[in-house]
Amino acid sequence: MRARVELGAPVVVAALVVLSGPAVRPADAQVDRRDIPIVAQPQQRFDTGQDVQPIYEGWQRNPGGGYTLHFGYLNRNYREQPGVPVGPDNHFSPGDPDRGQPAYFYPRTHRFQFSVQAPADMGTAFEDGLVWTVRHNGSEQTAIAWLQPEWEIDEDTIIKNTGIGFGRGKDEWYANRPPRLAVEAASATVAVGEPLRLTAVIEDDGLPSKLAPQGAGRSTGQSRRGVPALTPPPDAPAAPDNVKWYQRPRPARNGLSVHWVVYRGPAGAVIEPPDFQRAVAEQEVEPTGTQARRYPSVGPRSAVSTALAGDGRTSATFEATATFRAPGTYTLRAYASDAMRLTPADLTVTVR
Repeated sequence: MRARVELGAPVVVAALVVLSGPAVRPADAQVDRRDIPIVAQPQQRFDTGQDVQPIYEGWQRNPGGGYTLHFGYLNRNYREQPGVPVGPDNHFSPGDPDRGQPAYFYPRTHRFQFSVQAPADMGTAFEDGLVWTVRHNGSEQTAIAWLQPEWEIDEDTIIKNTGIGFGRGKDEWYANRPPRLAVEAASATVAVGEPLRLTAVIEDDGLPSKLAPQGAGRSTGQSRRGVPALTPPPDAPAAPDNVKWYQRPRPARNGLSVHWVVYRGPAGAVIEPPDFQRAVAEQEVEPTGTQARRYPSVGPRSAVSTALAGDGRTSATFEATATFRAPGTYTLRAYASDAMRLTPADLTVTVR
């Protein structure tokens, strides 16, 4: 039986509201993240309590045979910097569980942090993949590296995803060779609270060439405009405007620079300076375009540090200091930049 509705007849909607007890103001409510709809959870920011997501960046063919598998990670915390030692909670499988992965994780996304060499006879099926597993805060996350054809990458992919090299021609992307880096510490053993001097020596082929200032006949980024929906208005405050979030350090846009991090070890190490040291005291040229803004603009300007030796473009020597607050075995990693590619080098330090 169908109900008939007369056109023109008034329609009355009645709502019954039942109030029980005193009204609860939003400010008084306790919000549990499990009560937030799944679709809204990616918009939430958490200082602590989140997991670490391994990232498989893609693979490259080695000229002499075999493959290079690239990895990074996403620490979903905005403040927490967890140390997850290599072992049951931080391992590769099958085979050797230690493939050079980090065991100390800085906030947010860090692309192309390390590489794993795979043999030429590595299978091309999903089942032949190499799995990196990280467990933290009660959550297990994995990245599966396998030779899917669409994931073969080159210099173009690496530069675009690390945010280094914007504003330069692609001919330099492929002609440039990564810088060579040698590192040493004043001592392999140090006491808690005692500063340790670190030295980094960089050599380079002189590429890329000097990046001209904007308006000097050279593009400083991609020609396409930013996406309006992702561009905040000029007068918009930071989000949130009362919290100082972690800012990922960035290399200089011209010349050689170096940055030290804790790669493995307990929390509490302090490295000075905390940002990239750069040898060339030139005005930083900011890239333009949506993709260019994603990476070089996230960190503070790198600090000018007078090189102990070298011209700052083909060679440079830098010094930094590390101070440790807890005993243990640390792996310190230096990243050398020629303003286009990064080269890592490690030191092992025992803190007593």
